[in-house]
Amino acid sequence: MQPEELLALVFVSGMFAGLLVIVMAMRQRSQQLEMLHRERMAMIERGQNPVHASSDAPSWRRGGSAPASRSLSLGIVVVALGLSLMTIISIAGGSPATGVGVGGAIAIVGAAFIINSQVSRQPPASATRAQPVIPPPPPADQFPE
Repeated sequence: MQPEELLALVFVSGMFAGLLVIVMAMRQRSQQLEMLHRERMAMIERGQNPVHASSDAPSWRRGGSAPASRSLSLGIVVVALGLSLMTIISIAGGSPATGVGVGGAIAIVGAAFIINSQVSRQPPASATRAQPVIPPPPPADQFPE
């Protein structure tokens, strides 16, 4: 087998393996959501309040900081893009100074996204949620025996 054929075979096998992993992850997530739904329905049937019962609920349901998470992910991708562009321009173009200038500028934009996500992160929902007030028990002398 030629090296080119072997490379193509490995590449195609990797693509199919990646698709298999994605399908399996989607199936597992579907099963998790179904179990959460069943648990929520059972709590409703028993007369319990399922609003704050599950910490596995999606962040948009429990009031988490989804925009901060998105900004962090975008920042990591942009930093990686800037570093890869820096490497490509430095090696292929034969000009390390230009590569550092262009790729570094893009990496700095990605770092700004990461810093923005850390600054705009909200405290967890459990820290901001008020605890229910439980009235004290009545005094013992209030009810004669």
